[in-house]
Amino acid sequence: MRLGLLARIILIVALALLAIQLLALLIYFGATDNRAVFGAASGSLPRQVAGLVRLVEKAPPDLRASVLDAFSQNGRSLAIVPGPPPDEAGVAALNRIEIAIKAVLASDGAPGRHVLVLFDPRQGEHAGETLRVYVQLASGDYLLLDVQDKVTVRVLGVPIGFFAGLFGVLVAVAALVAVAREMKPLTRLARDVDRVGEHLDPVPIPETGAPELRALIHAVNAMQERIATLVKNRTLTLGAISHDLRTYLTRLRLRIEMMPESRHRDGAIGDVEAMQALVEDTLDFAQSSFASAEPAACDPGAVLARYCAGHVEAGRITLTLPAVALRVAMAETVLERLCANLIENALRYGHAAFVRVEGAPGAVVLVVEDEGPGIAPEERAKVFEPFYRIEASRSRDSGGAGLGLTIVKRIVALHGGTAALGDSGHGGLAVTVCLPAA
Repeated sequence: MRLGLLARIILIVALALLAIQLLALLIYFGATDNRAVFGAASGSLPRQVAGLVRLVEKAPPDLRASVLDAFSQNGRSLAIVPGPPPDEAGVAALNRIEIAIKAVLASDGAPGRHVLVLFDPRQGEHAGETLRVYVQLASGDYLLLDVQDKVTVRVLGVPIGFFAGLFGVLVAVAALVAVAREMKPLTRLARDVDRVGEHLDPVPIPETGAPELRALIHAVNAMQERIATLVKNRTLTLGAISHDLRTYLTRLRLRIEMMPESRHRDGAIGDVEAMQALVEDTLDFAQSSFASAEPAACDPGAVLARYCAGHVEAGRITLTLPAVALRVAMAETVLERLCANLIENALRYGHAAFVRVEGAPGAVVLVVEDEGPGIAPEERAKVFEPFYRIEASRSRDSGGAGLGLTIVKRIVALHGGTAALGDSGHGGLAVTVCLPAA
């Protein structure tokens, strides 16, 4: 638990390499004893050499040439020479093969024979693959046996390098699993951090993993608490000021109404009404920040029909509902606020609202279109930000406080839906809201 992430990864890699080398050494030293297997044909090489020595020594002198010719085939050559050439005296010998041959000769009653096993120094097609075996005969001459054979340590007929490579792959996989296990808290942290911005309340993340990761997760959790507290305090302050300001605006409106009629009186009343609208939008924004998605369900068609029936500008609203009633996982009051913001925006900036409700797999789609100037694609992401307005078409004289789409976005995100802006078939803006079905 005290090892850092870097130290853990270094330790895992070091242990993996150590395990590979250790196993390779164990297999090598375990396989290269007197019973070791050398090459494809060398499993029986010591006994073959001992048998040839006995056969040559017991064969009559006139038949030795025939015996030598009979065994000089299939990559082997057999001959009787006075001794090893002087130029091969300094060549490194294969001592383990020599020991194996001497042991077999001793067991057959020919102890103390001089045996020399060398690589064939000649260059050619089989360079490095031919052994030259010199065995002293009872007469003092040497039996020379050339064998084409790859001198490779094998286990069960398979080169030891294959087992070392296979074990290396297994160890590497185990090392990767161990590294992935150590990195799992970091992956979980990245996934949880993506969910932090989706909710106002902090998302507690379990503090696991290496000390650095635990410290990082602790810092993220503390940051979430501070951000949530800051947002709540700011929103509470904004809501409190707006609530008190609404009271003073009401008093101011009553006093202005008592003034004699004049151009200045009408202008003051218009300013008070604009400020009241701004306060109402700000209060809605504050309430949407603390709203929670309570389990509920309602029929969007019924909500829209009721809204149109009670709206003074219902003639400018075209409503298209599905033949079968649909239900969304949202309270009626929340859906009414959502629809009111979208339709009022369409009427204010697009002069007409075309509203339709469609069904989708596991969702209900609400589309509100207008005939206004629309919104440029590069501005569509910005209009969801609080108090953002496009001055060219949505000025303070004709527009609101820039909170309508912000409230819509928060309500939709709170209930697990999506909101997107696009081009309307009527030449204006199309707002598409996808809500989960009840």
